[in-house]
Amino acid sequence: MWLSAVELQGEEVLAMIARELVAVMRRDVKTDWMVRDDVRAKFRSSIRRLLVKHRYPPDKQPDAIRLVIEQMEAMAPRYTQQRDAG
Repeated sequence: MWLSAVELQGEEVLAMIARELVAVMRRDVKTDWMVRDDVRAKFRSSIRRLLVKHRYPPDKQPDAIRLVIEQMEAMAPRYTQQRDAG
């Protein structure tokens, strides 16, 4: 039987992980992060550490990391513009 992340972790834990991921992204986002492999590796490492910290199931981590990176790629331009304007 396959359980979803919500069923395994609960909405409260997933919300906490999401807030921490956004904080990491806001702190570390760089204009060129999507083209620099070293910066992308740092993001993946930060995501993995947060998932481990919150006891996210190890077998579900690769898909979660991939999804977070995709979402960060979509959101990064907004955070980069906010950082540069601020």
